[in-house]
Formats: sequence, structure tokens, C-alpha cells
Amino acid sequence: MGQQLYQAQPTYDQPLTIKGQTATVWYRFFSALYQGQPSAAEVAIVVGISPFSYLAPTRGNVLINGGTVSAVQITRAVTTLTGLTSGFFPLSNGDVLTVTFSGLPTMTWYPS
Repeated sequence: MGQQLYQAQPTYDQPLTIKGQTATVWYRFFSALYQGQPSAAEVAIVVGISPFSYLAPTRGNVLINGGTVSAVQITRAVTTLTGLTSGFFPLSNGDVLTVTFSGLPTMTWYPS
């Protein structure tokens, strides 16, 4: 299965309604605002060679598990070595998560 594209929120050119019903992308957007539900489903990240970097498309979390990970760092204004090698890593739009490994880990994006 290929990597899916994630759309953080509706764009200005997407209609609010389609045939008298709220468009799905807008429904998910409003649900996330008012009910705390995620605006999109989780997405498997296709992990490349080490060190692998992932650019967060919006606010969310990356789950890293399995493999043999030696370092995880997050870059925003500065680079921070997390000290952890697995688990959930919260990211903001534009953050870069870099994973160094010798055995391929599984990574999943969970948009907020």
C-alpha cells in the first residue's frame, strides 16, 4: 500500500456543501474543532534509509515502534535529541522528526 496524502484542513476552493450535505472534508474539520475528533485517519509512513526524516504536514503525533532505533531527534528552531527510541512523538506543523536506525522501525502519523 502506498503512502496516503494527508490533508490537514479544507482549502478555500472546496465547497462547504455538496448536494445539500456538508462536504466530508468540512465535516471532519468541524468535528475536530468542536468534538476533539481527529480530522483524518492515521497514515503509515514509508520509512526510507537511515537517518530518515519526516516533515510534519500539520500538528499531530508520530508513533515509532519496532526496529532497532538508536536516536530520535526533533528539529523546530533548534534540534533536540529526545533520548527516546520508541513511542509517540508530538509534532507541530513544519517540525522535522529524524530517526536513526539499523533495523527498520514502523512509523505511523496521527494527525491532531
